[in-house]
Amino acid sequence: MSQPVAVDTSLHHSSVPSPEQYHDALKRATDAIAPVWPLDQWIAVNPWWGLKHQPIEQVSHALSRRAGQPMTMPAEFYRNAWESGRITPQDLQQALRQGGYAYSEQSLVSYLATPPKPVTPLRSAWDSLAGHDGFDPLAESCASYFDHHQQRWASRFVPSLYHFWKTSAQHDLRCPKAQRQALQALPDDPTAAVEQIAEDWALTPEAFEALAHTLLLRINGWASWCQGIGWHTAHQQAEAGITQLAAMVLAWEWIGVDQLTSIQQSEWFAQWQTADAGITSAHEALWCWQHAYELGYQRALAMTLAAPSAEPFSAPKVQAAFCIDVRSERFRRHLEQATPTVATLGVARFFAMPVADAATGPERAQPRVPGLLKPAYRVGSLHPQQRGVQRYQKESQRQSVRHAKYAPLSTFTLVETTGIAWGWKLIKDSLRKQATVPQCEAPAGLFHTYDGEPIARHEKIALAKNLLTLLGTPTASLLVLVGHDSQSENNPHHAGLTCGACGGQGGGMNARVAAALLNDPEVQQALQHEGMTLPSPFYVLAATHCTLTDRVHIYRDEQMPEALEDALAAFESGVHVAGEATRLERAPDLGVDDADPIERLKTFAMRGADWSQPRPEWGLVNNAALILAPRARTQGKA
Repeated sequence: MSQPVAVDTSLHHSSVPSPEQYHDALKRATDAIAPVWPLDQWIAVNPWWGLKHQPIEQVSHALSRRAGQPMTMPAEFYRNAWESGRITPQDLQQALRQGGYAYSEQSLVSYLATPPKPVTPLRSAWDSLAGHDGFDPLAESCASYFDHHQQRWASRFVPSLYHFWKTSAQHDLRCPKAQRQALQALPDDPTAAVEQIAEDWALTPEAFEALAHTLLLRINGWASWCQGIGWHTAHQQAEAGITQLAAMVLAWEWIGVDQLTSIQQSEWFAQWQTADAGITSAHEALWCWQHAYELGYQRALAMTLAAPSAEPFSAPKVQAAFCIDVRSERFRRHLEQATPTVATLGVARFFAMPVADAATGPERAQPRVPGLLKPAYRVGSLHPQQRGVQRYQKESQRQSVRHAKYAPLSTFTLVETTGIAWGWKLIKDSLRKQATVPQCEAPAGLFHTYDGEPIARHEKIALAKNLLTLLGTPTASLLVLVGHDSQSENNPHHAGLTCGACGGQGGGMNARVAAALLNDPEVQQALQHEGMTLPSPFYVLAATHCTLTDRVHIYRDEQMPEALEDALAAFESGVHVAGEATRLERAPDLGVDDADPIERLKTFAMRGADWSQPRPEWGLVNNAALILAPRARTQGKA
């Protein structure tokens, strides 16, 4: 694109904005993209996190225009809710008052009978060009650049993502010669390229922001990945962050605009100058119904909470602390109903144990903390300089095989020479029809992450005190810390079903570390010296709750006082009954119709062992509210 596009100049900004204004607009567009974490450390992130400062109605309208993704349900959904009584006239009137909407009840009901056509999404220049792959070439470049396995040779010495894409595209014979020449005319520096494109188009900063955000949403997966780099791998942000990708999508659109006819170019410019048109009355009406729907839920929840609570057991024999996860809530409710002598607690912050599991391999420890935090301590069996040689060698061999699998030259030769050896493993895995409860090894040491030295006594006391501050001073002689984990096979999204507070890993390790600290006699003595009155006897056990099968594995300890055996037996019986009740409650949502409890458990377990099952459980789906209150406010209510 050697010459500026010849279009009606009346569609351009009357006075060309400064480069700083365009950079600010691009910054707003990139900030609107939410980050994601690596699949093996997956944590839940609101996909519209970058837009949280804007009114939700405005965000919904913008996404309808820019991505074709409205945040409301179809009109038929609200009509069914109205006719079934899920939304009452009182809910609708309250929504009208709170939102200040200028509608009557009758006009809103009439709107649902004849809803208007959906909002037409904004179009890229490539949408008007036939015989192309849209933004797929950019996605392919991102895959090549960020692939640390098959593409090791391709991108190791490339200075940045933008430079890698520009260089690769210029040598890609699938790209027409005219496109390659136009791309060559752009500067190698992404900032300079953006400035040249912005000056050429001369859009308003608002239109430029809308355009950049729309184009990033075309490859939202890679845009979110590049945004996430600034959160979890900050040192790579300059060469591989979202600003690099934004320059790529703008440059690609610039090439596409150059291939449009004069009429198409005029339409393209006119579209973007009006990209941020105000919210339509139809969109506003749908949001009025959405607010009424939410008010209906709040009304029902308030009625449930206003009902008398069940009388808590005055002196529980066991206290069980679960992660504040929606899947734990169901289990807690059924456990309290099955065993009144058990009181449950909710705890956040990964049991206050900021650790990484270093026993899984020599190359890197696995963080067991949220994605934004760094573990202060490392869990291992021995001091790093004295690590078990046999385990270290075994893990090193596994790492060598992994490197050979992905190296450019050995990828195919490894399969040719060792492929048959994997046959037995495939057969064995196919015969294993049921998933087991995830378990973790007992921690035998806690060390500093950086210098590898064992943690000091005062640090142990501080960790234990932080946990008890979260939980409250225990009143039962037996405290069980229940982490949660899931089970699935051949599932790249497995980490999304585990504990987000533990970095997309199971919470059993954190629970075991916490239990070991609280059982330390020196730690208990120090806590009581600081004013925390602990029961006598007092002991802490750890457990793992499998959220797929709702089975609980308790890590028994031979050092537990015999006086607590009856309390533990009652707890074990309670979790068995609670597991059956929870599976029965969840069965309809998963299409499980087994009447026999044993067969129902087998069906749940088989879902976790099924290689083709990407959703063995529903995770956090259908959670609508978070209640922060003493357990007595919600106990016995569903």
